[in-house]
Amino acid sequence: MFRKRFLFLFIVIMVGFGLLWVEDYTTSITQENTEGAAVLPDYYGDGLKNRSFDSNGRLESQFEAQRSVHYPDKKQAELTYPKFTTTTDDGEVWVVRSVAGTHYENDKRMVLKNDVVISPIANTTTSSNNSSDFTTISTSQLTLFTDTNIAQTDKPVEVINSHSQINAVGMIINIDLKRVEFLSQVNAKYEP
Repeated sequence: MFRKRFLFLFIVIMVGFGLLWVEDYTTSITQENTEGAAVLPDYYGDGLKNRSFDSNGRLESQFEAQRSVHYPDKKQAELTYPKFTTTTDDGEVWVVRSVAGTHYENDKRMVLKNDVVISPIANTTTSSNNSSDFTTISTSQLTLFTDTNIAQTDKPVEVINSHSQINAVGMIINIDLKRVEFLSQVNAKYEP
């Protein structure tokens, strides 16, 4: 009789250990899946377009991207061919575009990478604007603060228009005021 009770107790203990092992195993798998899911994107977007208007209903800025992938844990979106269009204080429309970029939600900034180009759009309502008079600013990386329309880089910059070329390292640009400050190694060529 004692032997049967001992055998029964041994079986119950083994089943208990088995259940604890199963619970521990499934809990660790669930935690790994939860941690893995946190780094996964919560949405993908193709053909993203976002518009902002001023208090008078005029288009103030527009943001487009060919593709976006949003990561909620990092509060950021990875962008393919982002394009930011803004209107300056005097009504001129400027475009900032690149091959890739990252939008950081908390900082209201975009880091644009690979073939970053800043340029005005031709204004068809004024005949004084000639496409050969437009300025194009190029760099490899640019940080754009979307709430202030101020952009900066510490990378080499090239500014080209029909009469001049400027090469520098580093730049801060206030797009609304059309004001550029070069930070170092400025080299300019001007042809009248």
